[in-house]
Amino acid sequence: MKVLAKKSLPQILLFSVALLGVAGCSTTEEKSQSVTYSETEKSPVEKGMENQPEVSYWFPEELLEWEFAEDPDAKYNVSHFPLAKRVEKSKLPKSNETQNDEMKVVALSIMNSSTSGNSPRGLNTFDANVFSNWQYIDQLVYWGGSSGEGIIVPPSADVIDAAHKNGVPVLGTVFFPQTAHGGKIEWLDTFLEKDANGHFPIVDKLIEVSQVYGFDGWFINQETDTKVTSFDDVAAEKEQTNVADAEEGLSKKHADLMQELIAEFKTKSEDQEIMWYDSMTGEGEMDWQNALTDKNKAYFVDTEMNPLADSMFLNFWWTTDKLADQELLKSSRDKAKEVGRSPYDLYAGIDVQENGYMTPVKWDLFTNESGVPYTSLGLYVPSWTYTSANNPDEFQEKESMFWVNGKGDSRQGSLPENNEWPGISTFAVEQTAVTNIPFTTNFNLGNGYNYFIEGEKVSSRNWHNRSLQDIMPTYRWQFDHGKGNELVVLMDYADAYNGGNSMKLRGTMQKETPSLLKLYSTQFTLENDITISTTAKATSETELKLVLGFEDGATKKLAANRKIGTDWTTVTFDTKSVTGKVVTSISYELQTSEDVAGYDFHLGQLAVRGEQAKTKLAVSGVSIEDAVFDEEESNYAGVRFVWEEVTSEDFSHYEIYRVNEDDTRSFLGATPINNFYVNGLERDGDDNQTIFEVVPVDQYDVRGKASNQVTLEWPDNRVPKANFTASRTLIAPGETVTFQNLSSTNTEEITWEFKGADIETSKEDAPAVTYSKAGVYSVKLTATNKSGETPLEMEQLITVTDKAKGELTLLSQDVSVEASSFVNDGEAPKFAVDGKLDTKWCAVGAAPHSITLDLGTVRTVSEVHIDHAEAGGEGAGMNSKAYTIEVSEDGQEFTQVTRVLTNDQASTVDTFAAGPIRFVRLTLDKPTQEADSAARIYEIGVYGLETPSID
Repeated sequence: MKVLAKKSLPQILLFSVALLGVAGCSTTEEKSQSVTYSETEKSPVEKGMENQPEVSYWFPEELLEWEFAEDPDAKYNVSHFPLAKRVEKSKLPKSNETQNDEMKVVALSIMNSSTSGNSPRGLNTFDANVFSNWQYIDQLVYWGGSSGEGIIVPPSADVIDAAHKNGVPVLGTVFFPQTAHGGKIEWLDTFLEKDANGHFPIVDKLIEVSQVYGFDGWFINQETDTKVTSFDDVAAEKEQTNVADAEEGLSKKHADLMQELIAEFKTKSEDQEIMWYDSMTGEGEMDWQNALTDKNKAYFVDTEMNPLADSMFLNFWWTTDKLADQELLKSSRDKAKEVGRSPYDLYAGIDVQENGYMTPVKWDLFTNESGVPYTSLGLYVPSWTYTSANNPDEFQEKESMFWVNGKGDSRQGSLPENNEWPGISTFAVEQTAVTNIPFTTNFNLGNGYNYFIEGEKVSSRNWHNRSLQDIMPTYRWQFDHGKGNELVVLMDYADAYNGGNSMKLRGTMQKETPSLLKLYSTQFTLENDITISTTAKATSETELKLVLGFEDGATKKLAANRKIGTDWTTVTFDTKSVTGKVVTSISYELQTSEDVAGYDFHLGQLAVRGEQAKTKLAVSGVSIEDAVFDEEESNYAGVRFVWEEVTSEDFSHYEIYRVNEDDTRSFLGATPINNFYVNGLERDGDDNQTIFEVVPVDQYDVRGKASNQVTLEWPDNRVPKANFTASRTLIAPGETVTFQNLSSTNTEEITWEFKGADIETSKEDAPAVTYSKAGVYSVKLTATNKSGETPLEMEQLITVTDKAKGELTLLSQDVSVEASSFVNDGEAPKFAVDGKLDTKWCAVGAAPHSITLDLGTVRTVSEVHIDHAEAGGEGAGMNSKAYTIEVSEDGQEFTQVTRVLTNDQASTVDTFAAGPIRFVRLTLDKPTQEADSAARIYEIGVYGLETPSID
């Protein structure tokens, strides 16, 4: 981020805000100061730095040891948004005749692409699953967990925040994988252990996590220990033997304990929910029922028919041809009634992960002849709309098709024909949490390529933070157009009023011909002091009317106090004539005074507010909790900030700023909670200090008193750092070594010194040097700039001997090898030295992971070749990022010879000074490029000479 103080005013964004203290006026008598914002430039660092707060994930033994106060990331994972109250479903209007107010919808959604490596409230990247069709779901399960990362996964704070604003409860995931996917019966045993008093310690931990983090319960998916993964596999297994007999370890004891655990959980925390997945039966068999049956009802009701789990997610195969004639959902409805439970506490699972709305579903098995669902609806990975989209517009298009229908208007919903996707709005009533005042929306989805404050772009830095997502419109999109008008709705990321995007209506308008757009379902009372305002702009002057629907079925059009112009225009609507009425819908009517073919209308803000508060917000106690710098040059920092919480009811969010030398402000981000992480903060030139402040913002967009300023001290990196590599360090006389300069980017000049080579010095970046005589030689590189110089001498780096003629010998083929851990016998350590790229060593759990090769006897070793994940056919994101190579003669005392911090290659060659070595240890400090903490090494090759020395 560079200060733009020397640029002209159009390049520097100016606007007045009510900042107090350092950034504004301290009394009402003083004039408001004009604050200059230096537009924050895009950061070249997008991946989280080493101190990035991380969303939690655990294996059972880790959770049992976890303590909130001892976890430095824990406070960043707390949601401060209580679950908003929704309007009772039976009181909501139905958009079409097929919507059912008893049926519910749950989404098991991948909100973050992996279990590990996720920031609680986003980073300086745009890419994020900003799901916003909350009106169609009753619960969200934060789907996660893997044998390589952790199997108990609470939802990230930003997902809780966004869901709770919309009145949607969120469940974390407890996922016991199949053994084929790395699952271990030991994890299940630990989870189900009792203490001396007969209680389950894990229950207290599950409740503690959900309460302190602020979410609503757990989804339990127990699929360990099974070797069958599909309908056909189950059928084949049953033909040969009982499934339970085919599975080592799993037993009825596990099933009984799980039922006891659920009962204890519900006894201790009635307001926390448990959703059970139809997998393990009451007898401890892994046998998906795809229905509520006598085999799995033990998790739904106890032996006395009292409710146990709050709900059950039924497996997906009820819609397959092989099971269609069993009408499993109909029988599930009947079984639920038989045991005294609502059939709508059962969720008929549909797996849409691969094909989304192209998934064939036998909808006639989901509903009766009249279109009434037998059960509720369970959607497995509807985040397909995000992962399959190539850009934000396509994402929104797929969201509309999936959640609404192919016509993009829930009023046109109808029961599906054959197996076609009808859109969830066909069955689900649009729900609303717009029940309290104030209500303000800037139509923010929670990510952006830019950030705007009151219409001005203050940052061009990519960002995502779903905690900042507003309640988006209930209806997508219900237009009633006058003749000749035609508008579509797009999300505009290039222009916004507050935040990252605005709603853009684009199309054709005819002169003095109105178009009506219905946006929100609501339920609030218009009191005397309520003001409704809208901020918008249009390519042609537009007359805007607010259309309110009321509890008694009447509607009222309210004219704006002025027309919408080509710049952001805030208009108000006089609500005196409807004071005391209960508003149940908000719509807009707009018309132009001329024909417009390429018409754009931007909606920036809708605000329903009471009388503006007179209190002034203030932030205190800001401190830098932690800061780390990139290890290579200290030009980028990751900074954790904390401060005292503002507790006013009028509070909205905090804004975090960098204070520049010319007293301008660079916007770094916003958050609703009293901590913040800045990722990839760029050093400004040679500055060794950066100053920050935090500003509170209230519900009326008024900025309060800026906090105390805090200062970050940067490491002094003015003097360059020298570094280099050699293509080979063990050679025969007459052979050539190519060196590569890797010195810091602030290096202005380099000087090589080669002892015993055909050239003694060089200024080149990659000199090729020949050694004619046998011996051991040092190499020196000096990096220089105006601030000084740094020499790096690697003593006895190059060994020249007749014994090194030709290719070096592979010394590690099929040697003895041990590792810190491995997933299963099929991915054991021995596969890292078998000479094949279709096998691998895979270790799971938290990093670091290590693997040690025993060459059998002392040899002369000078380089190690590693084939990472991509070399074996996996994605580049799975390549090891940071690793260390150590060597030893005796297996007790190890010496580090290589430390790599930023690898992204599929295959690497690391050279070092040749020496007598028997043991080689590879430690993966960061096993992948981003999040997954599992190690994936397809091959390790240790090269050198068979002899223990070159003498």
